[in-house]
Amino acid sequence: MNSLLAVFTFELRRLLTPGRAFWWVLVAMFPPAIVLLMQNYGTVADVEQWQRILRDVHGRSFSPEEAQQQIDTVLTIAIYFLAPSIACMLGSLLTAAPSVASELEQHSWIYFATRPNGLFHLVVGKFLVATFWAGSAALLGTTAAMAVAKISGWKEAFLALTMVTCLSSAAYSALYMMVGTLFHRRAMVFCVAYTAGVELFLGFFPAIINRLTIQYRLRSLLFMWTTQSDEFRDSRIIEFVASTESTLIQLLWLASLTSLFMAISLVTVHIREFTLAAESDL
Repeated sequence: MNSLLAVFTFELRRLLTPGRAFWWVLVAMFPPAIVLLMQNYGTVADVEQWQRILRDVHGRSFSPEEAQQQIDTVLTIAIYFLAPSIACMLGSLLTAAPSVASELEQHSWIYFATRPNGLFHLVVGKFLVATFWAGSAALLGTTAAMAVAKISGWKEAFLALTMVTCLSSAAYSALYMMVGTLFHRRAMVFCVAYTAGVELFLGFFPAIINRLTIQYRLRSLLFMWTTQSDEFRDSRIIEFVASTESTLIQLLWLASLTSLFMAISLVTVHIREFTLAAESDL
């Protein structure tokens, strides 16, 4: 435990440099900045204009309360994509993906490998730091976005987004940690490719494959923990974007995926021989 705490403390101090702090602030301020742009230059905060849009789309009149409910739904989903999704992904990508490559470049890998449980403490410690770094930035972004968003039922939405953010930071840190151990030479490239191809594309693809993505499980929890309009909840669209299974099932899925990713990372660092030499030099 002392070794794990030492790795966590050391890695956390390395992230407190001015350059890393700048990226942390940038990730945290991204969600509220986009929400402000949506409200000041869009139509999501204007109830009367939203009523006209809904009337043109549905062919009937909507009361101000119904229009505000639609605005709440749009803003809640927007903050979800900005904070638990993009902010967590970006924060985890910057910290977890180069976990192995950074140690190899600094020639410190052999010192961890030759110590009892050194690699275990290294991987788990870096995972905890990445989760903390990404989660804290995303939580600050969620809080700031909720503070500027004009959501009537903000307490329920804030609680749901906060819990989803915590789960997202852990899951994506484990995911990028796994990719970083499997493809340490091109960790960032593979992480971005996986995120775009699997999480963002297949995660919204109406097929069985999207149920294996982190995004699908996070969306399912968001819809379960927030009050959506009856029209949307009863529509068949929900079957393609979220699961109708219980909250416990979604939490078990996320816990299983996170554990699987970490297990692959730990097994990889213990059985694989890492080197910075080119393949032609071996």
